[in-house]
Amino acid sequence: MRADKDGWAMKGALVAVLAAVSLIPLGSFGLDPDASRLEFTVKDNRGGFTGVARAVEARAVVREQGESFAADVDLRIDARKITTGIGLRDGQMRRDFLHTDRFPLITLRGTALPGDRPGALPFAVRLRGVLTIKDVTREVEIPMRVTALADAYLAEGQVVLRLSEFGIPVPRFFIFVAEDPVTVTFKIRLTSK
Repeated sequence: MRADKDGWAMKGALVAVLAAVSLIPLGSFGLDPDASRLEFTVKDNRGGFTGVARAVEARAVVREQGESFAADVDLRIDARKITTGIGLRDGQMRRDFLHTDRFPLITLRGTALPGDRPGALPFAVRLRGVLTIKDVTREVEIPMRVTALADAYLAEGQVVLRLSEFGIPVPRFFIFVAEDPVTVTFKIRLTSK
């Protein structure tokens, strides 16, 4: 009798996992720029500031992986179009810190795997990959919450990066002194392509 109960429990768990995977839309997805936002916040001794990445391209290919799924992610940010709301600061950031004349793109490539059982409600995902800023590439892990829709994904999260790890000097200008950590916050929508 016990073996039958264990067998039914195992079958029930398998059905639940397969049902959750079937809720996940598979295939190729691209960024919906009108429904997406990527910001960074720099703290400093004068209150800090927030910048926005306005030119972002992202693709994800979602595929089944065992009893779950994986998504191969490719993200490109045009560093020449990152803005902070002050033209002088933007020019200095591009020229003296990001060197956008030589390194116009910031790239992220990696694989996203669920930490929770995937489904329609937001579930935890970890994106592991490589981030390249200027000519420095570092491994990163980015936690996020993802909601699967019929033909789209909504993802949001936050990651802290250190300027110094990417060979970017900590910004200083007269009495202004920035902190090394930069907080990157994102809310993106990927739609079926």
